[in-house]
This record gives sequence, structure tokens and C-alpha cells, in this order.
Amino acid sequence: MEVWDTFNHYREKTGKTHIRGEEMEEGVFHEVVHVWIMNDEGQLLIQKRQAWKTGWPNMWDCAAAGSVLTGETSEMAAVRETKEELGIDINMEQAEVLFTVKFLRGFDDNYLIKQNVEKEDLKLQYEEVADAKWATIQEIKEMVKLGEFIAYHILDNVFDIIASKISLRKATIEDAQVLYEIQKQVFLPLYKKYEDHQTTPVLQTFERFQERLHQGIFYKIIVEDELAGSVHVYKKSSQTMRLHMINILESFQGKGLAQQVMTRLEMIYPEVTSWELDTILQEEKNCYLYEKMGYVRTGEQKKINDNMTIISYEKHIGLSQLQPL
Repeated sequence: MEVWDTFNHYREKTGKTHIRGEEMEEGVFHEVVHVWIMNDEGQLLIQKRQAWKTGWPNMWDCAAAGSVLTGETSEMAAVRETKEELGIDINMEQAEVLFTVKFLRGFDDNYLIKQNVEKEDLKLQYEEVADAKWATIQEIKEMVKLGEFIAYHILDNVFDIIASKISLRKATIEDAQVLYEIQKQVFLPLYKKYEDHQTTPVLQTFERFQERLHQGIFYKIIVEDELAGSVHVYKKSSQTMRLHMINILESFQGKGLAQQVMTRLEMIYPEVTSWELDTILQEEKNCYLYEKMGYVRTGEQKKINDNMTIISYEKHIGLSQLQPL
């Protein structure tokens, strides 16, 4: 018997569980994972579903997939499902959430794990998996045309994110020191320009930064396996996510990276209906970027000194959220 924790529209636990196979009430959701594994050659590990599977029999699929069981996190389910179906242990330190799809009865987290796996090391779950192999993105596209691979509408999103070579990976306490140094490096020019002694992250203590690391989620921004910066987000309320800070090193600025990161974040949190952020009024390029991304000024502002004013933006979203599978 498979038991799931249940959630409301905003991905908050209801405190109740649901038994698989029973009818779910309207407005009740559960969590699902899809695991995509990519090797150093850019190939994706795919599996062929057994002929007797109820859904998509004899069809090729991503490496592993399944529902999150009660008491599990989404990450734990990704590890378990991959172990059960393919017999391998995945390294979640090399994992990222590509995006989350909110569907009629759940939230589907799509993970990408960069890991080399020898086919000889696979131990296929007979009840679920008939075969497995490595395939290029082009080969998978051809398999979709031939009706051999499940034609998820999100495939282009998966492939586009892979092609972008931009990764958002959750930071851990081990990343604190390097991310703290990046934060100071990124904000130092603004500190000198505006002589902001009140709000600048440059003066934030390392202890305070470590506390922030546990509030919401810090993501490392990685471009072609090189650390390019970080972004910190947290839920202000059930419906609202706050983009607290985005730090991009100077060598990666001016390349549209911030815009791509913000779009990805909206795809990762489909349960929220609005985003908020603050920025410096006098930084016209930043204001232009946010307004281009659909943010509008709330009218709230705070004068820090004669040279600098902080203003607030908000965005009501929906366009970046993916439709159900």
C-alpha cells in the first residue's frame, strides 16, 4: 500500500495522508518526481516501461519517476525511485530542480542529475523496467516522433535548460564562505557609490549570512560548471515568494543571466501567485530589467540617504508556470 502526504494549493502540508488508488478530493495535492540523469557526453539515461504497465506500456521514459511517500522529501523520493527502478545511487549534490509542474492533483518536481553511470551497473526493477540505455537529446526527439518515447510537452523545457548550461543548485552550509565573499564582492561597488551604511550586504556579518542560509533557499548559480553567483528566495506568505537578493559576479553580468535565473525560479515555484523584490531607484538598468520581467512598482519606497532610495516591486505571475503534463 502506497501512502502519500497531501498538500493544499500552495504546497503546504494538510496534515492528512492519502492512499494511492483511492479518489482524491478536489483541492488536495500530492508530490511526484521525475529524474533525468545526464552523463559527461550530454546523453540522458532513459528507461523502457514494461509491457504490462497501465500507463504508457512499452514506451521509453526518463531515468526514473514516482510519487513521494509519506514522511519523505521530494529529494528523498528521487533517490529512492532511482534506486528501486535502476539499482543505482544518485548524487543529489550534483542535482538541481529544473522546474516543477503543478497538475490537477499534485506537484511534479523534475530533477536533473549530472552523473556517469555504466550500463553494466544497472539493476532493473523487473516489475517496472524492461530496458535502459543512454540517448542523445536528438535521439530522444526522434523517438518521440516515432511514438517510442512519451511525448511530454515539457520535453522542450528540459532540453532548453540543459542547452543553456545554467544550473541552480541548492547551497549548503559548506558553501557559506564562498557565497559570503561573492555577496561582498558584488555589492562593494554599490556600497562605495551610494555610501549606504544601513542596508548594504557588504557590512553583513558572516554569522548573519549563515543565518540567512537557513531562511528560505539559497541557490548557487552555475554556468558551464563555473560558479557565477547566487540567489536567495523565501516565502513571504502562502501565495507570495520574495526574491531577496541576486548576486552575479561582474564577469557574468550583461549576458542576460539574471533574467534567465528569474524565469527559472518562477518555473520552480508554481504554487505561488506573486513575487516581490526591492531595488535601488537610481539603478536604472536593474529597474528596466525588473519591469521587462513583468514587475511593477508598488509605490512603497524608503530614502536611505540623499543619493539612494529603495523601491519595491511586485509581479503577479502565471506565464512562466508550466502546464500539466
